[in-house]
Amino acid sequence: MPALKTLHDFFIGNDIRYRVYDMGRGIRKLGAEQFEDFETGKTPWPYPLQQQAWLAIIGWRTENREDHFIWFLKFPLDEQGLLIQATRDDFIARMLQTVGHNLHASQQGGKLEDGMQQSPYGFKPRESTMAAFHAIAAQTMAQAPSRFYAHAKDYLDGVPGYDQWAFVGIQGLADVVARLEKDGNSERLRHAIPQLPKPAMLAICGLLENAVLPTAITETLQHRMLEESTAAKPDIDLLAALIRAFAQTPAQGLRQQLVSNILGGAHARQIEILAAVAARHWEVLQQAELAQQFVEHLAVNTLGQAAFNQVMSDLLYLPGMRAPLLCQLRNPERTNALSQAVSGLFG
Repeated sequence: MPALKTLHDFFIGNDIRYRVYDMGRGIRKLGAEQFEDFETGKTPWPYPLQQQAWLAIIGWRTENREDHFIWFLKFPLDEQGLLIQATRDDFIARMLQTVGHNLHASQQGGKLEDGMQQSPYGFKPRESTMAAFHAIAAQTMAQAPSRFYAHAKDYLDGVPGYDQWAFVGIQGLADVVARLEKDGNSERLRHAIPQLPKPAMLAICGLLENAVLPTAITETLQHRMLEESTAAKPDIDLLAALIRAFAQTPAQGLRQQLVSNILGGAHARQIEILAAVAARHWEVLQQAELAQQFVEHLAVNTLGQAAFNQVMSDLLYLPGMRAPLLCQLRNPERTNALSQAVSGLFG
């Protein structure tokens, strides 16, 4: 058997079908060719976070989807966002070593190892992200939703009362969001959003940022955002969560309008708001006017220079973002506040 060069080689060589998802900036499916190009160093990881590629892989044999595996992996990237090949090679070597151990252990009646738990490249997503991914994986594997699904639908219908959010399982809500096109869930959620209390709304927003949203839900989120932003005492955490929630809406015109409204609003200097835009709507900042507004607000954000440095370092690392942002940072008409922040960044 020839030496393995990529994970793709391993899967194909072992008759394993697989799908890859980004896990760093929201859950997004990557095409097989896109992942192959990343593995071979042809293209950068499209959604780097903290200079790493955070990804999930679902693998299964064609004849048996029930017996599938899920890996959560993170690989460091170079300055161009490309895979550092040696780390992937090291992961494969460790993986094969674990496979070899398990083959021997199964023959001798010994204990099997979970290679992902011991791997320096493995990670465990937070609870809400894990719930969202399991709901997506169940869809991929053509499996039924969790036992919490029915109760979550009842809650969103207001059956027990929206104040009863504490008794709703996050996995059930994740199943609803993963199935927006089924069982009337899109309309169910659209009706519930204006009425949900903050804890339930925060949970829903954390799930929605991983989903491709119907325009009707995006518009409903917009109305709730407007209501929150104009309140006498707006809740900045909830407002930031609402901003993140429409991260994957296909209604790009509406998305740009929402970000423009945010950056032109009274809370645009709040670091939670700016971080939400940077984390989930960075592509919109390729537009010069929005980029200018963003960096100027970031220069005077509520947490100061350290936050400016952290957010800008992350954004400048994203594919396609360096040129438009540097253009604004070097703008001769920039404010004194931005000039000082830029000096602190590149100092």
